[in-house]
Amino acid sequence: MKQHNARGTTMVLLLLALLVPVLAACGGASPSASQPTAGAPAAEATSAPASSEASAAPAAEATAAPASEATAPPTSSGDNILRIADSTWPDSLDPQKSSFSNEIAVLQQNYEGLTRFDKDLKTVPAAAESWDYNADATQVTFHLRDGLKYSDGSPLTAQDFVNAVYRVLDPHNPGDYQTLLFMIKGADAIIGTEVPTDEAKLPDLQKALGVTAKDDKTVVFDLSQPTPYFHTLVGTWVMYPAKQELVDKGGETWFEDVANQIGNGPWQVTTIDHGNNLIEFKANENYWAGKPKLDGMQIKFIDDLAVALQAYKNNEVDIVTPDANDVPGIKSDPTLGKEYNEYPGACMSTTSFNLSKEPFNNPKVREAFAYGFDRAGYDRDALKDNEIPSQTWIPKGYPGYDAGETRFAFDAEKAKAALAEAGFANGQGLPELKWTYNSNNPANQARVEYIIQMYQKSLGVNILPDPVEGTTLTNLRKSNETYPQITTAGWCADYPDQQNWLSVYWQSETNFAKNTGYKNAEVDKLLAQADIETDPAKRADLYTQAQKIVIGDVPQLMRGVTKNTYLVKPYVKGLDFTPQDSDWSGQITSMYNVTLEK
Repeated sequence: MKQHNARGTTMVLLLLALLVPVLAACGGASPSASQPTAGAPAAEATSAPASSEASAAPAAEATAAPASEATAPPTSSGDNILRIADSTWPDSLDPQKSSFSNEIAVLQQNYEGLTRFDKDLKTVPAAAESWDYNADATQVTFHLRDGLKYSDGSPLTAQDFVNAVYRVLDPHNPGDYQTLLFMIKGADAIIGTEVPTDEAKLPDLQKALGVTAKDDKTVVFDLSQPTPYFHTLVGTWVMYPAKQELVDKGGETWFEDVANQIGNGPWQVTTIDHGNNLIEFKANENYWAGKPKLDGMQIKFIDDLAVALQAYKNNEVDIVTPDANDVPGIKSDPTLGKEYNEYPGACMSTTSFNLSKEPFNNPKVREAFAYGFDRAGYDRDALKDNEIPSQTWIPKGYPGYDAGETRFAFDAEKAKAALAEAGFANGQGLPELKWTYNSNNPANQARVEYIIQMYQKSLGVNILPDPVEGTTLTNLRKSNETYPQITTAGWCADYPDQQNWLSVYWQSETNFAKNTGYKNAEVDKLLAQADIETDPAKRADLYTQAQKIVIGDVPQLMRGVTKNTYLVKPYVKGLDFTPQDSDWSGQITSMYNVTLEK
């Protein structure tokens, strides 16, 4: 996921037209060793390999290249550059530190993990051509392709992926997804290291870490528990192999220098120009599957979605996400209506509270705000039918969707009763309330005003609008101390599995749960059991129990599932539409098959 820009995940809701960036929901932060987590695509087996098949991987080990490899990319000339409009400028382009969808969308083009996700969101070979598990799924060996190179032509070896693991776990500068790889032997000890107090211990802890470059083409992971879905986890951006020497030389902001963005994906970053809100790529001639069909791509960051739409109309960009307010007019337009694409998304948008601050540390106050929110009215009037109202956390179409979840449907009387029970009848005695939102998109002001009026009517409370620049808001959401009192948030899936939605986000030791202040011991216990359960039915039931408790705690108001809505020029061909296209159509498969037929 990736928080909504998040998509990630990561999930503040940028969702391209909404209030903030979203977390990239992909295998993000997970628990400590005593509280495990993991994830696997629904299409793949989630049980451990049979003991009689020690070398069998629990997922298909196809060694085929991407489907696009079947035909060699043509040599192209002239204007063969795809132009994409995105919204918020990425706060970080460090693979091991990124967690928001607008960050990850860029990284997915420039880098590639040991595995990747195809157009059906299945885990397939990438830098690794195959992998195998031992009998109890506590060791996984990845076999790299022959002759792998970075985009600058330098060799890419197994050690580069080992270095990525060290960087993910580095306690000096942990990212939101630090605990994703907790199941690697010795990882929990590094995660729990205090610096500078335990600085002297780190070298020995790293030597004991269960990841080894057996040779230049072989990476071996020793795990502290059965993890038959580990091959899926290494497809996430945290395992992208940034060049260690460039990271060391560049310091904390190494990723801001385009010379340091040497990746191994289908594209090579050539421009990072924050002043002009522009990131550019050229096709990577050293990519193992061959260069993409396009010569290059441009991502133009345009905060105001109305301006972005006009750029599309002026033929300045080829793909854009329109603001929800503009969708009705677009659909009715004889030209734009034919270029408009709408399909189910993979993001749950929410109203998020800081659970460590008054008054939302009181569960009855949260219940009141949940009952007092009219999902259908908000979607109809403010979002112009851009969301599918939902009262559960995992969206329809993903494993774990709970069709029977009906709690906290809009009911003004129940809302007022809950607020009175909390000790704030008719809103009397409440502290000052602020709704913090992304000010980059002017349309967000009207949406927040709509919500404020809604709560004035349903609860009798007053809320002050608090506009904050988008990147600044992303930063505020990365710590419980600065997390807003109320804000729009959400979570985008990275792969279809309950673990990605529940353990990665709600387990109390994850950074995501810590940022909002959520903690429930029973949820932690259920998720710890589910994450290592090899019986699919038992595993699903444990996740269902955990999700019901989370919904009942109302740590966030579950609001609705987003729709992917994009305008795409008719000459753009070969896009792979997936639910996880958080920032533009086709991003998951790295635009590899895309052509321009002008």
